[in-house]
Amino acid sequence: MKKVFSVVIFFSFFCAIKAQRSKEDFYASLLGKDSLVDYVLRNRDKFHLQFIVTDIERDEDGNELFHTYDFSTNEYFYPASMVKLPTAIATLEMLDSMQMPRESYIKMNRDVLCGSSTFAELTQKRNIPISLALEDMLSISDNNYYSLFFHVVTPRNLNHFLMKHELNNSMIYSSFSGCPRGKDVTTNSYSIFNSTGEKQFSQKETKLDSIDYMHRLPYSTSKLVGKYQIENGKKIDKPYNFNYHLDYPLKDIHSTVFRLVFPQHFNSGERFQLASNSRKFLLKCMGNFPREMQNKTYHNQIQFPDNYYKYAIIGNKPELASSHRYRIFSKIGIAYGFVTESGYIIDFDNQKDFLFSVSLYVNSDDIVNDGTYEYEKIARPFIANFTRLIQEQLIKPTVNSSLYSFDYFQMIEEIMSTN
Repeated sequence: MKKVFSVVIFFSFFCAIKAQRSKEDFYASLLGKDSLVDYVLRNRDKFHLQFIVTDIERDEDGNELFHTYDFSTNEYFYPASMVKLPTAIATLEMLDSMQMPRESYIKMNRDVLCGSSTFAELTQKRNIPISLALEDMLSISDNNYYSLFFHVVTPRNLNHFLMKHELNNSMIYSSFSGCPRGKDVTTNSYSIFNSTGEKQFSQKETKLDSIDYMHRLPYSTSKLVGKYQIENGKKIDKPYNFNYHLDYPLKDIHSTVFRLVFPQHFNSGERFQLASNSRKFLLKCMGNFPREMQNKTYHNQIQFPDNYYKYAIIGNKPELASSHRYRIFSKIGIAYGFVTESGYIIDFDNQKDFLFSVSLYVNSDDIVNDGTYEYEKIARPFIANFTRLIQEQLIKPTVNSSLYSFDYFQMIEEIMSTN
């Protein structure tokens, strides 16, 4: 009798999964409920809008089942700081393979002559724990630390990491230090020391010849964006050329977050090769509000409010952060009018979680590099309203049990409660 009952429960749940709405029905469910969301959705081409949503349901044992609504396109967008997430993962894969603790610190030399060397100079001025630098890079999107870890991993190894994990359309061959793109890429030499000052590892200056990677970045007119651009302070009557910039498509972005949050749903060869504590550390960095960071500089909530770099859910309603209803594990990239955010959202009140990735372009004057974009007028409220609307429209859990009863969510609580 017990076996028959179990079969009925499983069949009922299976039917609920099969009955999920179609992609078209899901899209239609997002319309007619918010004027700004309607405006952007009805003008997808104008805003270069792309998005992916993965709904999550669970059986009676808490096992996840996924249904993805993919509205991504092949259109290029500039990913900006989104590339910091795979760079952080690659860095920790490297440190884990060497059994190097995150309390270690880096001393980087200034071998590269182009661009700014501020990121290297910072390591010479004081001993910065790798954990602190990674957290600043992910939680508050520090550009200097991205350039630092780009040099630590090296572009050859970073892009090998991307291809190894089947992120084949992602190409990260430049830092944010201002060196020319599409040329040979040289990285600084450096050493890593443990917390007691003992040298543990040294890396010589490296060079990646342009001939070894430029074939992966063929010129495309689709990467010419806008009608005008600002060059040396003057308005130029030609589009901005994003050829040879960073490439990190939305499908790869979504896959990166998916694999980090739910590694158990990928085979061993597809998973990031991270120690359990390293993975939890990365999730903590993605879930942090500035006031939860190690670096107390960011505890000033007037200067760094909870929604500082979180547009999803709380973007235009920062008070939601203190309600303890939501936890948003996300990364955002903002530059040249492009806004991209990807993450994992938990709504504890409604016992609902989902994965999302969204990218849009907010540049009404079509002048690139003029610093005038509609980040606060359109991007922030749209992504906030959109993700809240998505959360409302996704199928509610069929299992009447608290998220806290599942081991996974107990682990999430533990991650966010650690210092």
